[in-house]
Amino acid sequence: MASLIISIVSITLLFFFKASTGSEVLATNHYNYNLNEKVTLDDQYSIDNLEKLFYTNKGITHDVFVKKIHSHNDYWRNTPLLDAISLGVQSVEADVWYFPENNDETVYVGHSMKSLKKGVTLDSLYINPLNAILKGSNNKQDDSADIIIKDHNGINGVFDTDHETTLYLFIDLKTDGNQLFDKIHSKFQNFCNNKWLSYYNQTSDEFKWGPITIIGTGNTPLDKVKNQGEIRYIFFDGPLNKLKEVSEDEINHKVSPIVSSSLRMLVQQLEITDLLNDDQVKNIKELVEIAHKGNMKTRIWDTPWWPVNLEKGIWRQIINDIKSDYLNVDDLVEGVEFKW
Repeated sequence: MASLIISIVSITLLFFFKASTGSEVLATNHYNYNLNEKVTLDDQYSIDNLEKLFYTNKGITHDVFVKKIHSHNDYWRNTPLLDAISLGVQSVEADVWYFPENNDETVYVGHSMKSLKKGVTLDSLYINPLNAILKGSNNKQDDSADIIIKDHNGINGVFDTDHETTLYLFIDLKTDGNQLFDKIHSKFQNFCNNKWLSYYNQTSDEFKWGPITIIGTGNTPLDKVKNQGEIRYIFFDGPLNKLKEVSEDEINHKVSPIVSSSLRMLVQQLEITDLLNDDQVKNIKELVEIAHKGNMKTRIWDTPWWPVNLEKGIWRQIINDIKSDYLNVDDLVEGVEFKW
């Protein structure tokens, strides 16, 4: 009996954690990998292979299904972006910084200014991998392929099992919003040209979903979002807690396809030490219903993470009672395995 218990514990730990030496890890948190197989991240997650292996059993989103989960502080993952989408997580978040005095185009990613490192950038963690993945998912095939596809007009997204589902990319602007917004806008111009972004055409009054939906948050200036020219392809993280106060002309699905708020702002409490009471649930649900009537999705962040029973209880209230759309999580496996 003792040996059986030890075996079960060992298997459980193997499934949930990565044991790494250098760049070699056990691929235990990706459902599309053989759990007994060792994977070299430098090879498996290389830009080249993200594209070439997309439609193989080694593809980053092969055989995984999309889940309405938001990867909070996604850049803290062992492999930012890729850990999340390989689990089917539909929304990721990057905190970004720009310093014009450096006289370059570098947009850094990190939680604080002290944490910033050379090479840890929006390009290296998000833009370049997404570019490779979308090139792979929209593969036109080369002459060596078994099947040559010459007329491939559809645009596929990052999820192999659900090509039409968008990936929300929240970009939290930490430095001057006006300067940083312009840099980000230019960095995604190629994505826009390839029709890889959700966009709103202000001339035709048409909103079109794409493989990636960029949501600006933090210091993102609302006026910049609204005045991008004919095509708007960076959107605004609207304030869920203020939907009863703002006009529909100011915040709507053409500006904010998704609206967010911290739980503390919604209940107007500094600390949350118990489950939400009936009045709190009712008040937040009314805001979520306003958002849904306006075709806007919702996300509630800054929920308690300890003790665990409070965390899970609040999660169930947010999803089951309040009917909010996206579960904001710090632990991806915990979120994926959560029984709503």
